[in-house]
Amino acid sequence: MSKLQIAKPDFSQTLARGLDLLGALSDSAASLSVSQAAERVGISRAAARRLLLTLRELGYVRSDGTRFWLTAHVLQLGAGLIRSGGVWASVAPYVIDIADRLNEPCSVSVLDGPDTLFVCRDATRRIFTTRLGVGDRLPAHCSASGKTLLACLPEPDLDRVLALRPLVARAPASITDPVRLRSELGFTRVRGYGLAIDEMEDGTLSVAVPLRDRDGQVIAAMSVASHRMRRTPADLQGSLLDDLRLAAQQVERVIESFGDRGWVP
Repeated sequence: MSKLQIAKPDFSQTLARGLDLLGALSDSAASLSVSQAAERVGISRAAARRLLLTLRELGYVRSDGTRFWLTAHVLQLGAGLIRSGGVWASVAPYVIDIADRLNEPCSVSVLDGPDTLFVCRDATRRIFTTRLGVGDRLPAHCSASGKTLLACLPEPDLDRVLALRPLVARAPASITDPVRLRSELGFTRVRGYGLAIDEMEDGTLSVAVPLRDRDGQVIAAMSVASHRMRRTPADLQGSLLDDLRLAAQQVERVIESFGDRGWVP
């Protein structure tokens, strides 16, 4: 279902569902049939077919007659944001600097429904089996950044996000029980940082701290990740966490400098 269920006269449910279909195709590792796309978005097969054929005519989707996949045309949707630079382009040097100093991947993420979305990331290092970059997503309940951002949500917003989909295990230590996750988020809120140990992939470690705007609102999270072959969980909560917090303070000063210039996290 669409993340936005808004009962307003000016809200276009058709547009929302079309964007949801683009998101479903983007999240899929392979092409989707009409039935698969309909199931993922939560609409009828007939409605999904009409939307997919419209997207095909607009050039955003291709089809072999039975299955659909995205085209490079969708990149134009975000091209203006990339060209305009903005706050995340401005914080990139700080992300790269801490990644170079620690020789570990560093990233900045925002919360998008039940996922975290990378808005800035060191692209030269990786710990996961697949290379991740700006625009990629991870399940929030399995990641340090996701836990950090979820822990900062007001209770009604947290309830809404956790109701969007079941908590699916990605690795041996993934938390799939909502009650246990809420308990973990409570610890995260109190200590001021999130941890994910063996939760995204076996052997992976990550720690994240919140990033606040000038009004003190948490709008993103900054994280450093590693692997058990190089670091221990204790390392992440020691000097590495101190370095991350210092870098986060620098990033927050950049965020504050943007003020009310209309950037969107």
